[in-house]
Parts: sequence; structure tokens; C-alpha cells
Amino acid sequence: MSFQNMLAAMPPEFKESAIEMDGFLKSLRPLKFKRTVDKRKINYVSAEYGISYAILPLDEKPTQHFGWYYLHNKETGEWYRKTDYFIQTLADIAKSDSEAAKRIFGAINNCRSCKGNPCAVIAYTYDGEDKLACYGRVILELNPIDFSDAKLFFTHLNTQV
Repeated sequence: MSFQNMLAAMPPEFKESAIEMDGFLKSLRPLKFKRTVDKRKINYVSAEYGISYAILPLDEKPTQHFGWYYLHNKETGEWYRKTDYFIQTLADIAKSDSEAAKRIFGAINNCRSCKGNPCAVIAYTYDGEDKLACYGRVILELNPIDFSDAKLFFTHLNTQV
């Protein structure tokens, strides 16, 4: 599915924010996000930094999510992540908008004992609170505040890499 077809299929209240986010993410340097679209999501990947962002507008509960993804070393059989600037980015955001940093931390996809192989839980501690994040993902809704929080996160992340 093309980006334009995805926009046409999504609920009208998300279109403008999705278009704005698309332009924003593709403009970030050094992150250099690349967009792909499949039948259910718009996905952005910064391969150099191992982070992805996706908009899933057609799901029963439309969401957006981001986090550092896992890579597999075929020689050793081990799974690893390139980088993870999550806590550093939250700390940077908190200097100017502590409520946004708390909202982002609160949106972590909590581990539910998936028994995956390997288990992909990431432990994060922020502002005295511990969370186990399944795949280290943050899941946000498709609303103006959450789109703003995602943009804020990537703005601050982009200055750190």
C-alpha cells in the first residue's frame, strides 16, 4: 500500500497529524528516518541508530509506537540492540517539560510475561519508578497530545545522537 492510499484509508481526524509527522521525521538529521508502508501501518526506521516509529491507524484501537529494535547476530545467535537513548532523552525532555517526559515514560508497553525467545523485556528506571518494557516499546494513542509528545521525543533524541 502506498502512503497516499494509507492516508485515504485512515480516519480523517488522523490524516493531518500523520502527514505532519511524516515530514517531521524525514527531515531529522542525523536520525535519517526512512518510511515504508504496509497494509496496516506506516513505519519509519533509523537504521543507523536502531530505532523505529510506526503509526497504526487502521487497528481497532489506532496507535503510534516507537522504540529501539532488536537485531540478530547470525554467527553468535544472540539478539542485541544497537543503541538505547530512552532514559537520557527523557531526562533531556524533563528539563523543559517534565509532564511530557512522565507521559512518555507512562506509555511504556508493560511486559506481560510473553515467554518469547528471547524474552525481549527492557528494564527502565525514571523519576524513581521502575518499569519492564516489552521490546522497549512506547505505545501512544493517535491524539494531538501524543503526537506532540512523539515529536518532542524525537526532537530531543535527534540532538543527542
